[in-house]
Amino acid sequence: MQRQQLVEEIKVLMDLVARNTTTLADSVMEIDVDEYTDAALFEREKLAFIRNYPQFVGPSCVVPESGDYFAFDDTGVPILIVRQPDNSLKAFVNICSHRGAPLNECDHGKAKKGRMFSCPYHGWSYDLQGKLVGVPFGKEGFDTIDRDALGLRPLDVQEKHGMIFVMPNPELTFDIDEVLGGIQERLSGFGFEESYYLGAKQVFTDFSWKLNMDTFHEYYHFEFLHPHSIATMAYSNIANYRQYGRNHSMGSPALAINELKDIPESEWKPMEYSSYVNYIFPNTVIFVVADHFQTWRVYPIAPDRSVVYHSMFLPQEPATPEQRQEYEAYFQMINDVAVAEDYSLVDKINRGLKAGIPRKVLIGRNEPGVQNMHRQLRDVLG
Repeated sequence: MQRQQLVEEIKVLMDLVARNTTTLADSVMEIDVDEYTDAALFEREKLAFIRNYPQFVGPSCVVPESGDYFAFDDTGVPILIVRQPDNSLKAFVNICSHRGAPLNECDHGKAKKGRMFSCPYHGWSYDLQGKLVGVPFGKEGFDTIDRDALGLRPLDVQEKHGMIFVMPNPELTFDIDEVLGGIQERLSGFGFEESYYLGAKQVFTDFSWKLNMDTFHEYYHFEFLHPHSIATMAYSNIANYRQYGRNHSMGSPALAINELKDIPESEWKPMEYSSYVNYIFPNTVIFVVADHFQTWRVYPIAPDRSVVYHSMFLPQEPATPEQRQEYEAYFQMINDVAVAEDYSLVDKINRGLKAGIPRKVLIGRNEPGVQNMHRQLRDVLG
């Protein structure tokens, strides 16, 4: 959002605080317990939402320069995304044509000499365009192969408004404007192109990926689950909800927001008094605060197993080792709060869901984000 949009958002949030209310859905939603536990449904979800649906990779700054790459295999398809010399992107199935090893040894980094990838198993090499350019002992050992046909298999990758999406299924393509649904207007101006990628933390959770995602979409629980952490900074059960296609965004007021009543509007610094949770369907949240943003990508592994990648992005690279250490400590603290407070409780919720007692899970009118996520999941599955 640009400044005037942020100012208008602040006014909406101040009104919600004055009335001690939040954006409300039309009615209470009921979800059958089986939607979290059914194994057959899980397999349909994994295919429909992960393998056959465009995945948010990250902001453009994860691959800022030619030869930079980002790799992950949590969709079931190993994926390699590479920045090209002309600043465009290409994506490939990250499988060497020889014996199938991945071409990278880290989740992100720089291609060898900035221009090629070499398989760590037998040294087969590919250029940034995915063409097979080197086969050790090739004349004798592989004299009959067609090298032109053995390049890396391309995937549809698209970049727009500082956001990168990729389709894991090599047989499918997508429309990035349809995927975004207009949420780029909400996310503009937050530095997705030029920020510094501090890194990511991987957390495995022993419950449904949907239980994992549910925790991100409402502020109703702040007062009760986070009394000594998040609730000391933001209001509980107050948020401005906006929907963008399958996606949504929720603005949250800081506890000090009423200080702005005594400050001329021209002097407001809106980001110091608000934060934003932005949902990218089906499995990503982008959390934006005053001086940085974070992404949370959740991938299903099994009906009661998922993995979360928590990444942090700063306005610029830390200037000193001490400053880096401070940011790293803050990053770790946020991650620890999620694990110790959110995930530990959700693990207990999961035990109740698996108890075999037929019942409904209730999603309140004051939880429109949770409702939207489940509504969109149902819609895609038909």
